[in-house]
Amino acid sequence: MNDKKTKTRRLANGTILRMFMLALVLIAGIGGAVASIFWQKSMQMYSDFSYSYTRMASDFIDGDKVAEYVETGETDEYYDEISRLLNVIAEDAGLRYLYVVIPQENGLLYVWDAQPEHDARPLLDLWEYSSDYPRDAAEAAYEDGTEEFRAYRYKDMDLATAISPLKDSNGNTVAIVAADLLIPHIRDGIIAVLENVVAAVSVIMLIAMALYYYSIHRRIIKPLETLQEAVSGLVDNLDRKDSVSIDVHTGDEIETVARSVEEMDEKLRSYIEENNKITAEKERVNTELSLANRIQADMLPSIFPAFPEREEFSIYASMTPAKEVGGDFYDFFFVDHDRLALVMADVSGKGIPGAMFMMMVKSMIQTQAMSGHSPKEVLETVNQLICSNNREGMFISVWLGIVDVKNGTMVAVNAGHEYPVFRKPGGKFEILKDEHGFVVGGLEGMKYKEYELQMEPGSKLFVYTDGVPEATDCHFDLFGMDRTLEALNSAADADPDDILCAVEKAVAGFVGKAEQFDDMTMLCFEYIGD
Repeated sequence: MNDKKTKTRRLANGTILRMFMLALVLIAGIGGAVASIFWQKSMQMYSDFSYSYTRMASDFIDGDKVAEYVETGETDEYYDEISRLLNVIAEDAGLRYLYVVIPQENGLLYVWDAQPEHDARPLLDLWEYSSDYPRDAAEAAYEDGTEEFRAYRYKDMDLATAISPLKDSNGNTVAIVAADLLIPHIRDGIIAVLENVVAAVSVIMLIAMALYYYSIHRRIIKPLETLQEAVSGLVDNLDRKDSVSIDVHTGDEIETVARSVEEMDEKLRSYIEENNKITAEKERVNTELSLANRIQADMLPSIFPAFPEREEFSIYASMTPAKEVGGDFYDFFFVDHDRLALVMADVSGKGIPGAMFMMMVKSMIQTQAMSGHSPKEVLETVNQLICSNNREGMFISVWLGIVDVKNGTMVAVNAGHEYPVFRKPGGKFEILKDEHGFVVGGLEGMKYKEYELQMEPGSKLFVYTDGVPEATDCHFDLFGMDRTLEALNSAADADPDDILCAVEKAVAGFVGKAEQFDDMTMLCFEYIGD
């Protein structure tokens, strides 16, 4: 109970804190907006004021005289008259500086300088630019004849600078007229406005916060306390017989939540009961899948080295299913004393259906081969048997070869399977593009063509399913046959088991953490000879 009260206090305290923070944000926002607007309006007023004087000065000053003063460096009566007039304008207008200058590369070349309270700069005096002077505006007005106002900070004083071009009788800009107006009271005005705004908004916010908190405490916090108490004991008391009842009647979303919690309680207890049944069923299915996996593994030759008494060859195979059970399979068995059958196949389905179909086809192929039929006859017979009763429409790609381990002669047939990879003694693994027939179980009455492969001592044959070249990384790139050949040739001189290990390692390194989408089955046969 103490924990519940603590959580309730946290909600109330959190609500007050959020309201206080919202009030601060609103106060700051309103104050900032007022300050910004006040500042912009003030600066606009002062800029218009300063600009009017620079325009007036540029209108009555004779621009043709500027070139004469710059060339001779001598003043005359007209120069003195303009100086007095500029001083009168600057003093009456309250301007800090009023001057006529020619922008140079490093500063301003003075023609006239009106400073009522200071010594004016003499004719052709060069003032080097300070870092905060609006140099770009001055050069733009002089070079392009444009007019631009810019406020800037200068020696800890707020100054508004206005600039107008001074033109000669031909319309060419010969100098600029600039005025710097001291703005002493803007900041104090802004602070005064902000103080009044903050005070008024603060009072309003305090009153609004008190009223709002009273409202949400009555309509939100108190009902939530009741809802919290009901939810807290919901999970701990799922075994009770009576349904939970929540005394909340606010007529809004909180009451809707309360009714939803009551409904959830009913559904949760029902779900837990159903989930217990599903869990038990899932455990049973997993047990059966595990058993199916062991049965499938037992169906495939898995003891290596196989046929240790036979020194004419070496063989190794592996299968890694994408699911608990797969549709790929390999097989090898003697059909008589000297002829060894090699099988690599890929069923069109996965999981339990694919595994069942796989075991049926494996048994058919072995039975037909053990009866003395050639590879061609074996697949034709199996195809006919499957098509006669194949309502599920499943099919299988098969590569079947029968090798005479005494002389290395192999007779093989390919029913829609991957190309085998062959290595001659001392050579490299290369793809053997044999003739493909149609998949087994795909079409009734199919005929298949055999081909003969002569294996010399040291020859190696690698057969596989498409799970090897079509292994996919996290970017959906395929492992491909080029990488498969590279992996094979990296261990070309090794024994069959080491060759398969090299391929598995290369595929695993390429795929990384990506999910395995297809079964990966491989078989490597090395012919040693007598």
